[in-house]
Amino acid sequence: MKITFKFFFLAIVLNLIFVNSGFSQVPPAEEEEFNDLGFIAYANDYKVAPEFDHITFRIKNQSTLTIDKIYAWVYHVSEDEEGNPQVLSLVNNPHRGGVITKGNPHRPGDIAEWRFPLFKALTAKKAGNKYTLRISHKGIFYTKVEPSAKPK
Repeated sequence: MKITFKFFFLAIVLNLIFVNSGFSQVPPAEEEEFNDLGFIAYANDYKVAPEFDHITFRIKNQSTLTIDKIYAWVYHVSEDEEGNPQVLSLVNNPHRGGVITKGNPHRPGDIAEWRFPLFKALTAKKAGNKYTLRISHKGIFYTKVEPSAKPK
């Protein structure tokens, strides 16, 4: 009985030492803040073309499949004096999908840049341009055949 109790106590102490070492409990550090939408996440920073004809977002693929096409809504955000959003104006045609510009193919876990066309007439007139992205899970299309593994 004494030996069993000593082994039990030793097992608990060793378990506490190794569990509290922190190696298994540290979340992976992200260098940027991403807005999580489930299967994908997009970065808060974006690039608008000087001609206001397209906008580029960095998108992280959080699914288990390679993304082929994304159909998204891009909104212009009008804010009041306090920074609260008042009006969201749709500034793209959601039926025209995005084009991948960097990171092709968009494999699981990778971050790629996607370019979405904008209506020039709507975006050039807007003062204080701030944009947001909305993507439905139904607007994400995957490749029919997965590409070969990434070369190491």
